[in-house]
Amino acid sequence: MEQIEHSFEVFYKKYQPSLVHFATYLTHSSSDAVEIVNDVFVTIWHKRDSLKIDESLKSYLFTAVKNRCFNFNRQKKIETLSVFPDETKSSFTADGLLLEKEQHSKLAHIMNRLPPKCRQIFAMSRIDELTYGQIASLLDISTKTVEAQITKALKICRENLKLK
Repeated sequence: MEQIEHSFEVFYKKYQPSLVHFATYLTHSSSDAVEIVNDVFVTIWHKRDSLKIDESLKSYLFTAVKNRCFNFNRQKKIETLSVFPDETKSSFTADGLLLEKEQHSKLAHIMNRLPPKCRQIFAMSRIDELTYGQIASLLDISTKTVEAQITKALKICRENLKLK
């Protein structure tokens, strides 16, 4: 058990700083970022016996932190809206929900056709709005690799959009 604890501590010390930096970028709050990253590590520790990671540990951690940050930001937005309900204008249209659902479905379909690493890099660029340099730094790859993966993703997206 002591060996597992030591391994976990080593892996925590290795990844925690870059994960906090990433989470701070996504949440715009260093204190919330530290809490989110620590929650991810606590969750991993509690699930250590049953957790199956199919990708690299680093990718898994960044994805888990990204998802927690998105959930945090979504919850923060909901809380803000409930505090100031009269200040928001409705963008409701009769077919708006249907169109939005259809767009999400198309995007999910296209994203699922991308190879895993390509999908991750494309999401970091287009959804998380990270620069190629930031992505390269976070994933410990070259900027040229990021460019190549984005080019590949865009080509696949174009091909899939032409089919529709």
